[in-house]
Amino acid sequence: MKRRKDLIGNVLTITGKAVWLVVFLYSVAGSTALASNGAQEVKQISAQPYGDYLAGLYAASNHDLHAAAGFYQQALALAPENRAILNKSFTLFIADGRYDAALRAARQLKKLKVSDSMVTMFLFLQKVKANDYKAALASLDSLGDAGVYGLFKPLFRSWVLLAQGKKAAAEANMQKLLKNKSFMDFKKFHAGLFYDFIGRTKLAVKLYSQSLIVPGAMSLSTVEAYGRLLRRLGRPGDARQLYLNYLEKTPYNPQLRWALSNLEDKKPVQPFIASEKAGIAEIFYTAASFLLQDNITMPAVIYLRYAQYLRKDFFTADYLLGQIFEKDKYYRGALEKFDRIGKNHALYFSAQLQMAWLLEKKGKLDEAVAAMEKLSGEFPDNREILVALGDINRMHGRFDPAIRAYTKYIDRIADRKEKYWSVFYTRGIAYEQARRWKPAEADFREALKLHPDQPQVLNYLAYSWIDRGINIEKARKMLEQAVKLRPYDGYIIDSLGWALYKIGDLPQAVKYLEKAALLQTGDWEINDHLGDAYWAVGRKYEARFQWRHALSLHPDKKLVAAIRAKIKTGLKIPPKTNPKINNDKK
Repeated sequence: MKRRKDLIGNVLTITGKAVWLVVFLYSVAGSTALASNGAQEVKQISAQPYGDYLAGLYAASNHDLHAAAGFYQQALALAPENRAILNKSFTLFIADGRYDAALRAARQLKKLKVSDSMVTMFLFLQKVKANDYKAALASLDSLGDAGVYGLFKPLFRSWVLLAQGKKAAAEANMQKLLKNKSFMDFKKFHAGLFYDFIGRTKLAVKLYSQSLIVPGAMSLSTVEAYGRLLRRLGRPGDARQLYLNYLEKTPYNPQLRWALSNLEDKKPVQPFIASEKAGIAEIFYTAASFLLQDNITMPAVIYLRYAQYLRKDFFTADYLLGQIFEKDKYYRGALEKFDRIGKNHALYFSAQLQMAWLLEKKGKLDEAVAAMEKLSGEFPDNREILVALGDINRMHGRFDPAIRAYTKYIDRIADRKEKYWSVFYTRGIAYEQARRWKPAEADFREALKLHPDQPQVLNYLAYSWIDRGINIEKARKMLEQAVKLRPYDGYIIDSLGWALYKIGDLPQAVKYLEKAALLQTGDWEINDHLGDAYWAVGRKYEARFQWRHALSLHPDKKLVAAIRAKIKTGLKIPPKTNPKINNDKK
């Protein structure tokens, strides 16, 4: 089967897996406010008709945070002292960025003596935001030292002491933290930010560099912060090498490319942390990044919102929230977050491109294409947008504009290298779907020339040859090679099975098509193919079962009638075994 999964790339972070920290963070982040069970909450509510509460539960279960927070705000007005509603409301108010409502809920929970670590944390942040540092320090004691707070509290304390002008006490507290050897990569990075901020640059350089060499725990933020410090110290060559080293791992990372471009253009560079509040905000951002590596989203959302509470211009947090919301299909929230990122930020292009794809997901194709074309006008030298324009048009059957976009990209390639195979492949698909076989075949051959034995290209080209009755033996070998390379890819195995069916090797066709159907259970076309193969070998009851199953999987509307006809009358012209096919036809 000719298939290609279209992936919309996200910004690649360099953060590695650190399961120990994820578990550590989640053990506290999953407090009652975050992990409350809806059924248990309902039992705590009196028999009054809380329609808003139930509507809020439903909206939250569908990740519509704005609607859920709105319903809970109305429910809370009816029952302002109900602890279950207050707990859930607080979480949703924070997740939706309704900080004033969250503060009222937090104060009410404290008044009712409801113990919740995330609420206590927010009350601490409110005091920091209000510059009431004495009260903020006092509130830290009520956080306790369990779990993640044993890690966070000393960092919080140092930044708050610094904000009070107590630099010596802040440093002494930081040194005490570093004597404890647990979670050193996390501590060294944030200690590096602290010493960088107060001007102890030699120590900051040491801590950044040590943080970078911890296996599997380094973050993109470390590279950015360290690179900025190196530039400020008059070491642009070292900063350049740092960026290049990590761009080898993530060559399209917009933040590192932006940093490198600014270095080459000798643009002024500012410290990574601009204030004590920003230092505290970065702690939450780092923690959220770790949580997201294990797909722990709701606590990560809360941490990111806490970060933005202290720092409104935290656009990398906006982008990360946008990615979370998009994944949860909360498109309204994702659009709002991406739209906050301005033109002077490294993530502006990526955010605008993501917004265009979100419009496509919302069914607004023309608006999505217009947004991409506008972005292409803003960034005429950026080829990534041309691929996006090609992909979005191809995915919706607009093959001519897709081909034009891909061609613009290809025309700008000065030196054809392996990394460009995919654009020839996708343009080849567009040509083939537009029934322009000669240029399609040329593109598939070029893709294989750039990346020999690429399974997707082998699959598509070989299948197309067999479909046209040409190059049969070569096509079969190519499909067998593709299956060797991707032995658990149901689509490629289906292609080989269907090719064997078309050339009359029916027993082998059944074998591969059965395997494909097991691997890719929800694809109508694979089941349809298996039904045809069963019929051809005389397994007619099983054939009709597979065709009926194919109908239940919502096949292309144009083919529904044909499948129903097969169920009724069977295959009129099954393939012949060992058919005579012209192998030399070009």
